[in-house]
Amino acid sequence: MESLPELLNSTWWYYAQSIFTIAMLIHAYRAGAEWFWFLIIFFVQPIGAWAYFFLVFLRGFCIGDSGGWQWQRKLSLDELRYHAERMPTVNTRLALAQGLMAKSRHAEAIPILEAILATDQIHCQAMHDLALCHLACAQPKEAVAMLQRLMQRDSRWAYYRAWRTLIEAHVACENPAEALKACRELAKMVPTLENHCLLAEHLLENNLHAEAADMLMQALEDLSFAPLGKRLKNWGWARHARKLLSEAETGPVN
Repeated sequence: MESLPELLNSTWWYYAQSIFTIAMLIHAYRAGAEWFWFLIIFFVQPIGAWAYFFLVFLRGFCIGDSGGWQWQRKLSLDELRYHAERMPTVNTRLALAQGLMAKSRHAEAIPILEAILATDQIHCQAMHDLALCHLACAQPKEAVAMLQRLMQRDSRWAYYRAWRTLIEAHVACENPAEALKACRELAKMVPTLENHCLLAEHLLENNLHAEAADMLMQALEDLSFAPLGKRLKNWGWARHARKLLSEAETGPVN
């Protein structure tokens, strides 16, 4: 019987691990996984692929009524509509609305979401989804009003996700001043490099290059003294921040 080191060095194990790694990369691509998972799967061999398998892939399974494991597949629109009509709960109607949104049928999702909010006026997910639908249907003012209502209920909902959507809505309303104001508030509340990059983009659009440069230099300096894990997690944003800094230092184009 082969020992563990011999097993790991055997040819068949190499090919099996390679196939498994490729399968996890394909799943990560199709699932829209965070970019760092691709680095972990590909470069941290053989642990990376297995880490993705246990921490992400297996989340697609659930325990069924019979007690066994079942694959949790996405339901079709017909199935979602059937459940929403037969069991018109908040969850089934919300699932149908989100299914329509995934198919870019936002106008059809609006009355469903409005019906949900008619019975549950403080449902934050429904409010945010409705704002997204208004944006997709070129109704940014309605989106802004809905997002402001959401943030009055819970300004920190979904880790400040509504703030990012509000910024998009202000941009769609051609109101750069309000978009910049929201960016400043978000970066102040959650001073991540991602939010600093978002603020820098809007500062540059408003020709505030010096302020953008100062902020980005400080953010990049802070990151350089951060723990290794945080630096790796923000690798992509650091690259984007350096690109924005170069643009900020060049100054406005006359």
